[in-house]
This record gives sequence, structure tokens and C-alpha cells, in this order.
Amino acid sequence: MTAPKRDYLPLPARFAAFVFVGGLCLAVNSLALWLLTSGLGVHYLVSTVIAFTSITPLGFLLNKVLTFRTRREYARIELPRYFSAMAASFGMNLALMYLLVSVLGMWYLPASVLVAVVLVIANFLASDRWSFRVQR
Repeated sequence: MTAPKRDYLPLPARFAAFVFVGGLCLAVNSLALWLLTSGLGVHYLVSTVIAFTSITPLGFLLNKVLTFRTRREYARIELPRYFSAMAASFGMNLALMYLLVSVLGMWYLPASVLVAVVLVIANFLASDRWSFRVQR
């Protein structure tokens, strides 16, 4: 027996849910970044790597359930797609963090928030149009 098909959110509601999930993940990411960098003295780029890779599974789970509402059996297709999309986003994240912090002298925490804001549209489109598009 298969799970009942869930109702899809309309595009504006999906984007709002995506931003909500992203905000939660950004809060966890910022806390981890701050603890690692300011608390433990880890270089901000290393902290960025650790924080980003730590929140990616959480982002997948929350987006799957809350934002895109896809069926459980599609996770085996969606997970590698999501991780691929996030790998591309991660490359941009690191490059922008380096530019903002090391080149332009911005403090690492606001730089991290700015990077998240800059990448939100690209990340949403990758998730909506590819990562979680299996059954739509």
C-alpha cells in the first residue's frame, strides 16, 4: 500500500516554506559557525565547511516534509539530487565567504547571512525544479 498523495503547496507558499526552513537552518548554521570560530578558534572557512555540511541533512528533511511534501519512497532519488545541488551552492558559499571576509573585511557572521540571502533564489529553484521534482 502506498502513502496517500499529499497536496502540493502553490509556488508562493512553497517559496515561503523554503525561506522558513532556510531561516531555521541559517540559525543553526550561524550558531555552529560562531561556536566553532569565536568559541574554539577554528578558521572561519573551516567552520563554514563544518556548519554547512552539518545542516544540509536537516535542510533536506525539513524541505522534503514541509516545503515540497513529497512521498517517502522518492527520497532515494531526491537525496542525491539535493546533495548535488547543495554541493554547487556550497562552492558559491565558500567563494562568497572568502570574498566578503578575507577580501572585503566583513565580519564572518553577517557575511554568512548575506551569502544565504544571495543564494536563496538559486537554491529554491534547484530544489523546486530538480531535487524535489520527482513526482510533479
